[in-house]
Amino acid sequence: MATIKVGTEAFGLGVMTQADTPREQLDSEAMAIYQIFAEREREFGFSPDVVVEYPPTGEPQTSSFLTDPFGYIATRVAELEKNRPISQIVVLTTYGQQLLGPLSAAGYRTVQIDMPAGPDHTYAFILDREIQATGACSLYLEAVNEADDKIRPTFVLKLIDSDGRLCGGACGSVHERDGKRFAYLATLTLAAGLPPATGTRLAEVMFETLRQQDVTALHLGTQTAGRFYEKLGFRVTHRLVKGLRTRVSSSGQHLTDDLVMMTIAIAQT
Repeated sequence: MATIKVGTEAFGLGVMTQADTPREQLDSEAMAIYQIFAEREREFGFSPDVVVEYPPTGEPQTSSFLTDPFGYIATRVAELEKNRPISQIVVLTTYGQQLLGPLSAAGYRTVQIDMPAGPDHTYAFILDREIQATGACSLYLEAVNEADDKIRPTFVLKLIDSDGRLCGGACGSVHERDGKRFAYLATLTLAAGLPPATGTRLAEVMFETLRQQDVTALHLGTQTAGRFYEKLGFRVTHRLVKGLRTRVSSSGQHLTDDLVMMTIAIAQT
């Protein structure tokens, strides 16, 4: 296990890839890191001006959202508009191939999100309803196939403190397309209370790990960390929902974060 220093503190850093670690262990290590991420996500709320829903997709052949997306959404909008008008609908999904025909026909703007190492058929569908009524809000629907084998982790970095405690890490997948290798970052997170710049140092090591695998570009989506990734050099490719998440900074300032898709070139120059 390597060691990285942040200020006066030293952390152990374990690096695992599909080349040296069984897939089941990668899955387990990634899940432990995700649990830290889920805990940190509790620090964020959702904007009161965005209704967030996760349509059921457990059985794709019988899911009303997947078999009749226009009808499903129309029913939800009618129910929600008993309380507030809906001015915009945004659907982010990895079932884009199934939804493309019906939602395009219904007037939704189609945004294909190309992440070569991420979930296939990732699309955003956006409908601006031109409703200017007071109190209008947006409806955001997210439907992701979590069982997609392509997004199973092929790399994991885990950060261990001096007491042997897991205190963060990063995980994602690497895949090849057209002779080039790309990466998708599923999670990069830290436990609360670590020294400033720990996240940046972890990201730098991740970049170097991916370069060693001949990765040329890294993609991700985030609701809560766009500013952090922009400081690392990522650029926004799609800004899908403005002000989706809210939080209070350490100085007491109320901040909002957009749902964005991002990328960075990491090949050696």
